[in-house]
Amino acid sequence: MKQERIGFIGLGLMGKEMARNIVRNGYPLTVMAHRNRSPLEVLSAEGAIEVDSAAEMAKTSDIVFICVKTSEQVSEIVTGTDGLMAGAHEGLIIIDCSTAHPESTERLAETVAERGVVLVDAPLARTPREAREGRLNVMLGGDASTVTRITPVIESFAENIFHVGAVGSAHKLKLINNFLSLGAAALVSEAATMAAGMDVPQDKLLEICSQGGANSAMLAPVMEWVLQKECTKLQFSLGNAEKDMRYLAETLTEYRLTSNMLSPLCEFLNLARNDVGEESFVPQAYDSCMQRNGMASDGNKR
Repeated sequence: MKQERIGFIGLGLMGKEMARNIVRNGYPLTVMAHRNRSPLEVLSAEGAIEVDSAAEMAKTSDIVFICVKTSEQVSEIVTGTDGLMAGAHEGLIIIDCSTAHPESTERLAETVAERGVVLVDAPLARTPREAREGRLNVMLGGDASTVTRITPVIESFAENIFHVGAVGSAHKLKLINNFLSLGAAALVSEAATMAAGMDVPQDKLLEICSQGGANSAMLAPVMEWVLQKECTKLQFSLGNAEKDMRYLAETLTEYRLTSNMLSPLCEFLNLARNDVGEESFVPQAYDSCMQRNGMASDGNKR
């Protein structure tokens, strides 16, 4: 069987580790630089080959992964000048691992299909640590035959792979998943602020809540920041979090659905992003909660 030739665009915290696992699993890999060349140099040392453009990558690849921040970036990479479609050949598979707008994904899939190219949405769950360890969760939206073909490559960096349904369905599920996780993180941030304001020991908050119904996958990562001022367990930026929930709100509008909880969550994330910066991680939203209650992040009144 012919070995798939892989291209990878988007060598950020997640993408660099995913690409590294792909090349370590023996796949021929081409990569391209953006602003920061250090991830590319790491991958080149592992055997990856640098190309100058997405069009050049498309010419020499069977499968191209994209892992960037926004739908706008994905569209530019695929259809822009010197983008993937400028060098595309029939049968090329583009796998979008970004957390993108589902409507944009579906529209882009229709566009590339006219040239015999297949687009699959493959958003990710878990963190850069699991990416490095090859233990990501991956959701797939696409036809069954394509999913079967790309699964061995994705297994290079994934522990669990879920075929959700048709193209676009995985991006919809990812936004709903993020709504649940970010909502829980917001609740923990506010609960820790309440504890500080009412002179309740925050370490006891963690101890008690981790043993009962208040526990969640977000409790320990947020409380790591609250108690230790470290953020090793959840390195997901507030800017990305706000963007994802904005995409979800727009998708709900398209489907004529309403939510009582999404609007407050969007406001929470927007305020936190403005207060502590869009590159700050989600657990650091706690600092915003404290500031807005007149307290420093160490619990002292301002």
